Amino acid sequence: MSLLRFSLALVFLMSVAFGTAVAQVSHPQEKIHFTASTPFELKGSDLLLPAGEYVLFQIKPNDRYEFALYQGDMTHSPVAIIRAVRVYYDLGRLPSKAKMIMDIDESSPQSYPLLEGWTVPGDYGWRVINATPRGGAVVTRK
Repeated sequence: MSLLRFSLALVFLMSVAFGTAVAQVSHPQEKIHFTASTPFELKGSDLLLPAGEYVLFQIKPNDRYEFALYQGDMTHSPVAIIRAVRVYYDLGRLPSKAKMIMDIDESSPQSYPLLEGWTVPGDYGWRVINATPRGGAVVTRK
């Protein structure tokens, strides 16, 4: 009888330990490096950014829809906070490479490319819905 109680207690403790370990697993934060060869605008804002190196970083593991956009590297404050939504593809059609999705803003007199989203290899894509400029923003459109 005591062997049965011991076995049940052991199974209970193992299931609690396993359940706690599973509950603490969080999604990795995405970090996407890209280079813009021309100035570009951010969809959902009046922000015009110069050509150069940029990093998109998922700010919180629990809020997978908010990204910080850094110019150069992540040693300075972000130039914008981007709110994005997932773009779902069929499982057989997941993107095979990273790609920044740009379109031309025809309402702009200069017709700068407009960053509308991005794809991640082997995963779903992202579509920008809003961008909020931060103090480190380089150039803004009037």
